[in-house]
Amino acid sequence: MLQAPGWFFEDTPSDSGRSLAVEVTRKLVEQQSQFQKIEIYDTESVGRMLVLDNIIQLTESDEFAYHEMFVHVPMNAHPAPESALVIGGGDGGILRELNRYASLRRIDICEIDDDVIQLSKQYLPFTACGFDDPRVSVHVADGAEFARNSPGAYDLILVDSTDPIGPAEVLFQRPFFETLSKALKPGGVVVTQCMAIYLHLNMIRNLIDAIRPLFARMQYMNVLVPTYPAGVIGLMVCSSGPDFSKPIRPLDPAIARNLKYYTPAIHSGAFALPRFAEQAIAAAGE
Repeated sequence: MLQAPGWFFEDTPSDSGRSLAVEVTRKLVEQQSQFQKIEIYDTESVGRMLVLDNIIQLTESDEFAYHEMFVHVPMNAHPAPESALVIGGGDGGILRELNRYASLRRIDICEIDDDVIQLSKQYLPFTACGFDDPRVSVHVADGAEFARNSPGAYDLILVDSTDPIGPAEVLFQRPFFETLSKALKPGGVVVTQCMAIYLHLNMIRNLIDAIRPLFARMQYMNVLVPTYPAGVIGLMVCSSGPDFSKPIRPLDPAIARNLKYYTPAIHSGAFALPRFAEQAIAAAGE
């Protein structure tokens, strides 16, 4: 929420007792969509900022870390990815990174809130450029329903969800992941936003407990993003068994020169967790 004199204070129910403050220079958008409140700000230190229901979704200064790891880890650890589905991700950042790979023949995005897409195209060109690729097909619909109608269709399913509060809560429950597992091709992988180890370890463990029977291997990686709570965000990699913690091919130099965060070393290092998190995650689902 915006508080005088010109500071935005994040209001995150799952981070009770903590708040991130960002000095803003101008409010560009405040709009209530069918699903959520959407705000876009210019800020003093982190560039343009997207906020949904009072929770910071991305800032121009560091969104690249989240979006690059979401895409380049599975793309460089899957043997031959040709099709990808993005659920959520209406800002276009994940699409931007997928578009770097000529090997992808099919790129679908299913975003329930068209207002996020349209406002991102207007105000967030640094991520919304992801919609420009002719391979991208946009579906404004419920992600679970879309996946349910696409059995065996995708090598990659990337779930760029908001926090598990309100409408997004179902995206952290077993029925949703049962649907996703059926939408994968053999050897396919689901990557989903999975909160922060310092603040949400119980949520992470609950998710693992719920969906462990659906996937042979679940691997958690840690990504440094300063404007997320505690400065980190986690991504859960769920597969039929292949190890996604190490790249299996050299990174294309033409792709590498345009990246700011992802490297093969960062890829492997992201899966090395602090001892407390490693033990808690290993014990989950047993």
